[in-house]
Amino acid sequence: MPTAGDVCVELRVHRSGVVIGCVTGDADWLGAPALGRFLAKRVAAREDFVLDLRGLGFLGAAGLATLLETASSAAEENVSWAMVTWGPVVNRVIEAIGVSTVLPTHPTLFEALADVKAGRQRLDRAPFRSARRPVTVGSGFRPPPA
Repeated sequence: MPTAGDVCVELRVHRSGVVIGCVTGDADWLGAPALGRFLAKRVAAREDFVLDLRGLGFLGAAGLATLLETASSAAEENVSWAMVTWGPVVNRVIEAIGVSTVLPTHPTLFEALADVKAGRQRLDRAPFRSARRPVTVGSGFRPPPA
């Protein structure tokens, strides 16, 4: 069992081929870097995955920032991912901060796997977007010429 500040990620592979990272411990300023390394490896490999946070004991600001960074980098790299967040430890923080529309949260592993599959199908049809030249949508405002 992890001690305070530790995060442990146990890897499993679902029969569909999707990697599942089962997280236990505390995603605080001590544990968030380990979680971040795991997530960065999945995104860098362009590997679809589910992050099962049901075993998480605490989600602090550093852990939440790590999840938000993952959402951004996964979108840039066309990686489909989802989180299982049953219970108050994670859901309370996500709802209080107001990022429930940004993070792909689901109450069950079944729903998270279905979301990853649907995301993969959606991304397979989407035109390739290079992470080096991100597509940005502006407000239409252009500063006057100097």
